[in-house]
Amino acid sequence: MVGFDTSDDAAVYKINDETALIFTADFFPAITDDPYMFGQIAAANALSDIYAMGGTPKLALNLFCISEKMPEPVIKEILRGGADKAFEAGAIICGGHTIYDSIPKYGLAVTGFVHPDKILRNSACKEGDVLILTKPIGSGILTTAAKADMIGAEDLKNVYQVMAFLNAAACGIMTKYEVHACTDITGFGLLGHLYEMGKGSGVSIELAYQSLPIFDAAVEYAEMGFIPAGAYSNRNFVGDNAALDEVPRAYQDILFDPQTSGGLVISVAQKDAQSLYTELCAALEPTVCGKPAIIGTVAARNDKIVRVKA
Repeated sequence: MVGFDTSDDAAVYKINDETALIFTADFFPAITDDPYMFGQIAAANALSDIYAMGGTPKLALNLFCISEKMPEPVIKEILRGGADKAFEAGAIICGGHTIYDSIPKYGLAVTGFVHPDKILRNSACKEGDVLILTKPIGSGILTTAAKADMIGAEDLKNVYQVMAFLNAAACGIMTKYEVHACTDITGFGLLGHLYEMGKGSGVSIELAYQSLPIFDAAVEYAEMGFIPAGAYSNRNFVGDNAALDEVPRAYQDILFDPQTSGGLVISVAQKDAQSLYTELCAALEPTVCGKPAIIGTVAARNDKIVRVKA
């Protein structure tokens, strides 16, 4: 039912009229020295693709690359972090595969389920839809600054906690409303994923950069030049399909900043937008994620797939 032709978050296979299977996999190198937190973040990131499709995760397999010099307690803590996060999501880790690699990596292959009529694709935005983002962006810039020991421990702790926060609550809420499309914000950055949504849906996205939820100090560190290499790749990926003439350079960098276990971008019918937003705020504002944001709208296709304004 869903393949790789629209760069969607996961594959979907219809089993019967009531059940479709969602399958995805994701793993990456450690982004923190805390092995337990790394396991949680990597698991949350992999599970997020299931939520982005409107589904519920059920089964998972560990994907683990370990170095021969890796201490056994570190290995156990990474696996414990992943297992705890999967348990929180209601999924069972039922095995996996491990290989040796000079650069340790961890993640999950995840299977979930969704009703065939309730699949949320990234390519079904409709003109007039309102776009809501459920987590702040700028995490790639902050973790880049952390590599240079430029960021405080508390700020970094907050970033990691947001990454480890499941998109389960947002998924459970959005599926009660007329949501046409959804994706999670990960490696392509906010603008890269919005470009994919607009291109696949045959529409244009109009974004207000001053409405974006952004991690504290991300603008400051962007102005200082702590930009991950992936942001430049994402800028090249989008190319001239986005109009950013009115956007300060630091905000441009944040728009292209690759995220790890980012939030959901939800494309919802205008009639339901305020009710969905209110319910999302009630659920997420008290958490580490903070207040979600209405970041833009969907328009008829024009000369740019994404247009960013003040």
